Amino acid sequence: MKKFCSLAVLLGVLVAGAGCEKLGPEQNSGTDKDRLGAIEINLDDLVLDFVTCLDGDKTDWKFFTVPGETDVKVTFAFDEPTAGGTIIIRKATGEEMFTKRFVAGARNTQEFHALPGHYYLEIYCEAFESEYTLEVTIPR
Repeated sequence: MKKFCSLAVLLGVLVAGAGCEKLGPEQNSGTDKDRLGAIEINLDDLVLDFVTCLDGDKTDWKFFTVPGETDVKVTFAFDEPTAGGTIIIRKATGEEMFTKRFVAGARNTQEFHALPGHYYLEIYCEAFESEYTLEVTIPR
């Protein structure tokens, strides 16, 4: 029985992946499909959005501005753990700083020391679809 369940999960992931390939991962994305179209978010605002591998909007990009040297905390959650939701935190140059994959039931945060400037968040799902929330705060 255990082997059957594992096989069913694997087949589900393969079918979802095939759905992504059929449509094209960003075929129905808005302007936030890449870094040049990133949408600005404010510090301390809760952001709710949606990514869908199934409908061709696999990736969202957001950016935030840090006004002065400080610690920053990024907190996020995906409603559907099977989506394989991931957030990459990047410097203004696009250089990857941290990659965090959503883990259900865990504290999904990344804290880091930031210099003044822009930082980007690349948010995507690997399969299926999910709503997600994220918040960027300056811990006090």
